[in-house]
Amino acid sequence: MDTPLPPGPIGSSLGTATRLLLDDAGFAALNSSLAPSKVDVYDLGPVQPGDRVRVALEPPVGTLRPKTAVLDFDGVLFTYYSGQGGAAGLQTIIDAVVTQATGKLFLCLANSAANNVTQAYSGSVEILRSEPIPTPPPQILLLNFAGGSIMLPEGNFTVLPFNAADIDANYAGMTAAIKMKIADVVRENFEGTPVQVVTSDDPPPAGPFSTIEFGAFSATLFGISQDVDQENVDRCDDAIVFTNDFDKAFAVQPTADGIATAIGNVAAHEAGHLLGLNHTSDVTDLMDTTGSASTLLADQDFKTANLHPNIFPFGKQDGPALIARVVGP
Repeated sequence: MDTPLPPGPIGSSLGTATRLLLDDAGFAALNSSLAPSKVDVYDLGPVQPGDRVRVALEPPVGTLRPKTAVLDFDGVLFTYYSGQGGAAGLQTIIDAVVTQATGKLFLCLANSAANNVTQAYSGSVEILRSEPIPTPPPQILLLNFAGGSIMLPEGNFTVLPFNAADIDANYAGMTAAIKMKIADVVRENFEGTPVQVVTSDDPPPAGPFSTIEFGAFSATLFGISQDVDQENVDRCDDAIVFTNDFDKAFAVQPTADGIATAIGNVAAHEAGHLLGLNHTSDVTDLMDTTGSASTLLADQDFKTANLHPNIFPFGKQDGPALIARVVGP
């Protein structure tokens, strides 16, 4: 049985959220529309570890689904859907199990349509209580300096074995040192998480692994991943750091140590996407996209930071906590 929404406008912040009343089966229908700058916020009420949250949305034919963020009581992201991808019709866009005490959750939907048009949506929320808490699988991250290929929506790339001279001739003869520093930076960035970082110079990984390639050139990107893999569903996805001419984005050519630090930070950023992390607005956070190239020369970490407005108008992302939720020992 559908439970109707209370009368009046839907709240637009955590403080004004509309309480979504679930029926005895834990189900509630959604049916509304979003003006270009509007956010709809629903209070889903208290949740406990083991509660499974499912959100299904159906946009009008030919349009996108809204950006969808599930936030906890402190505004920290639990899980996210970008509005992109998925087949037409009603589709489950969020399906995640609460693994630790979080008080209550809020379902937040923001307009993802272009050209300042109103975006309609319909669908449902379902909370299944006391489901088994999944044990997250381990995750190996391979830094591949041996050459390889990667398939991306933007195109396919084949890279040769990493050679520091491909960054710039001034780094010729420094390949081994730069590789070692890149690996050290990535390992330091994942220190304290369950992610195991290995390189192509190590014995082959035992079990599934995600790969970061190093090579090729892009005039606009430092790196790119195959996807932002929410919940780390795919443990064998890939990313690339475009290391050829990597130094050209810097006002002053970095030292060998500096260029390796920057490449390592980009590698960790792209690996973050493969684990489900989104862009943020904090130059000290590895998932930041607001800083200049020089930002990459500094020490960056996975941390709690504000989501980038292109991801969602408000909310924070706790990078270490999200990694710990989707990666096991």
